[in-house]
Amino acid sequence: MKVNPAYTSQRCSACGFVTENNRESQAVFRCKAAGCGHREHADVNAAKNIKHAAGHAVSACGDLGTSQSAKQEPLSRATGRTPS
Repeated sequence: MKVNPAYTSQRCSACGFVTENNRESQAVFRCKAAGCGHREHADVNAAKNIKHAAGHAVSACGDLGTSQSAKQEPLSRATGRTPS
C-alpha cells in the first residue's frame, strides 16, 4: 500500500495536530497541541500515522490518485467505455 509520507513525522498520532514544532529532535516527538502533550520516539509516531493512513488510502478503483492501477480496464477512446 502506498502512503504519502508528507507530514507523518509532524502529525501527532494521538490527536492529529500537525506542526513542525512537534519534532523536538530527530528522535523526539512531543505534541504541542493544548491539552495533548503526547510524547514518543519520532519514528514510532510517524509509523503509527502511516499505518493509520494506509487504512484510508484506497479509492474505488484501488488507486491512490498518483497513477492508474495496473488492474484498471482499458477504455475505448471513441466511447469511453470498456471494450467488449
